[in-house]
Amino acid sequence: MLGEYLFYNDFPQGVKSIYCNGKVYTREEFLIEKEKFFKKKLKRKNQASSVYLLIKLRCLVNN
Repeated sequence: MLGEYLFYNDFPQGVKSIYCNGKVYTREEFLIEKEKFFKKKLKRKNQASSVYLLIKLRCLVNN
């Protein structure tokens, strides 16, 4: 897996591949990994906000 800091930048122009954590990633592979990363991040964010709302509702019901 690529370092998450790489996903916040675009793939550099004129570069055919990058090397990270012992693996070479082509532009296409990088874009696929970037898409997967942001989908997972969004899913985690949605789960966290759902848990927060559930806890808040329980506090309201208990009071």
